[in-house]
Amino acid sequence: MIKHITQKLVCLIPRGLTVTNSALIAKIANTSDSRVTVECRGNIYSAHKLLGLLSIGLKHGDPFVISACGQDAEDTLKSIGTLFEERVSHYWDNQIGLIC
Repeated sequence: MIKHITQKLVCLIPRGLTVTNSALIAKIANTSDSRVTVECRGNIYSAHKLLGLLSIGLKHGDPFVISACGQDAEDTLKSIGTLFEERVSHYWDNQIGLIC
């Protein structure tokens, strides 16, 4: 069954959206069966494209909306949404080797 899920979030990543965390978000989006978008300041960006994510300019404390449409929409949003939470901010420091 295809689901469409939308979630309002606040970016709690200490340094905001960087190349490293954007690459991980795009990787999750690209391995899912869902179409994932991020809406910020009235613009909609594909979460599947690294440059699109970087062009958002999302900083710590910025509100945004993330949406997924597909069979695994719920799991995909849960995975990506978790990456924006403060409690996993230490996670980013350990991901550089994973992305490169």
